[in-house]
Amino acid sequence: MPTPPALAPGRPLLVHGTVGEWAARADRRPGHPDDAERLDAFRDDRMRRRFRASRLLLRTTLGALCDRDPDRVRLARTALGRPYAPGLPELDFSLSHTGSLLAVAVLRGGRVGVDAEHEGRPMSVLEHRMCTPHERAGLDARGLRGAARDAELLRLWTLKEAYTKALGTGLRHPPRTFGLDAADPAGRPVPRDAAGTPLTGRLTTATHVLGGVLVSVVAVRPSREPVEFEPGSSR
Repeated sequence: MPTPPALAPGRPLLVHGTVGEWAARADRRPGHPDDAERLDAFRDDRMRRRFRASRLLLRTTLGALCDRDPDRVRLARTALGRPYAPGLPELDFSLSHTGSLLAVAVLRGGRVGVDAEHEGRPMSVLEHRMCTPHERAGLDARGLRGAARDAELLRLWTLKEAYTKALGTGLRHPPRTFGLDAADPAGRPVPRDAAGTPLTGRLTTATHVLGGVLVSVVAVRPSREPVEFEPGSSR
């Protein structure tokens, strides 16, 4: 893969690839010992192939950022299942996949999450389970209906998934119970560092479209101020 650009503190990097491309590379390399237990747990060859591909993309990305051979990048998981690199405490990262797409977000100094979903997914049936009253009122005020409402709901869904990945909790926080808008009375769960200390900083979001897939990245950049919302970009 091309060498990633320098990773400035507080600015997330998004790297993506395909399962086929990275599985082919993984097939030419010995398996990493850190992955053996999880690989043995898979009963589906397609899931094993995707897992090996995603771990090689992740290790290659982290290795390029810290000038380390990918085979020397160790990966582990927290008690809640969030991956981390024990030897690279300054780098936070998140991984998502849908179909053939693999996406990795990395942040130096802070917390980051990424989520990917195919465009065009009907979302109205999930609206009452994923939106706060404030969010539903905002969609109504904008007059969004049909496909336009589904598209905005999907963007919101991926942002909420990405945020809970940054928290390290996954959807243990039901999406309808928190909002990403600072004006939302529902508020947001507070991210914490590895020691359990609440993080302060600025929340930033970005949504990208990659070959028909919506990819959202949420980052919490540390500062001395309480966590604030900084509107993101969509492209």
